[in-house]
Amino acid sequence: MFRLDVDLVPLAGLASAEDLLGVIVFGARHPLASLELTGIPQLGPVPMAEVWRGEDVWFGTWVGDGEDVEAATRRGYDQLLAEARERGYPHLMRVWNHIRDLNAGEGDEERYKRFCAGRHEAFMAAGWTKPRLPAASGIGMREGGVAMYCVSAREPGEQIENPRQVAAYDYPRRYGRRSPSFARATVAGGLVFVSGTASVVGHQTRHAGDLDAQLGETLTNLEAILAAAGAKQLRVAKVYIRHRADYPRIAARLDEAMPETKKLYLESDICRADLLVEIDGVAATTS
Repeated sequence: MFRLDVDLVPLAGLASAEDLLGVIVFGARHPLASLELTGIPQLGPVPMAEVWRGEDVWFGTWVGDGEDVEAATRRGYDQLLAEARERGYPHLMRVWNHIRDLNAGEGDEERYKRFCAGRHEAFMAAGWTKPRLPAASGIGMREGGVAMYCVSAREPGEQIENPRQVAAYDYPRRYGRRSPSFARATVAGGLVFVSGTASVVGHQTRHAGDLDAQLGETLTNLEAILAAAGAKQLRVAKVYIRHRADYPRIAARLDEAMPETKKLYLESDICRADLLVEIDGVAATTS
């Protein structure tokens, strides 16, 4: 069984360690960073880094040009899947995807939808079926092209779906040529990797334009997926906020709703233009 842990650490306190797997830095640079996502500003008083430690698990990153986002995504996933296999860790547990100008383009040409098409083609070419698809998030950034990072294991995890939502890979045609290829959560090694979660019920956005209602629906969805996965609360959460001005209201609500959860707030676009907030994170199973 692998060992894996994640923490949010102030940038000023980052230090190397023998079991350090990866360091993700948002809106800044740092010499220990495995991936610097400078196009995603942090919101909050203390700059933080996402720090992964463990053993017998693979932590991979990929960065590519995103002018042709579909082709770039296909190349990135092809490379990550191939390297995971070659290293002996063929089972992706969690993938984080960041795409410049996520909501730019109309209809099937929206960059997020083209990203989904490239990801789908890579998984299908590698022989992945729906039950194997890992937890994932697709989030915007202001610069660069496409950036990804992942954690992968020797043995498969258990994929979990939210009973309140249609599985993303079964979305109807209106959401693009290819449905999003991810599970709502993956359980492995005593951890629950929760995908990006927002105000979606069934397959439809709820409460467009109403921040407080969207946040409430998101919290209800998080509760549902954690219960389905055998967990109670997130240990670490990343909160993606479309409009910087909404940060104080969101932070105050989440401090009340999730007082024991460490949180990192980021200003970024979200997969649907009518979504104002999204949350992902990691929890521990209760058994």
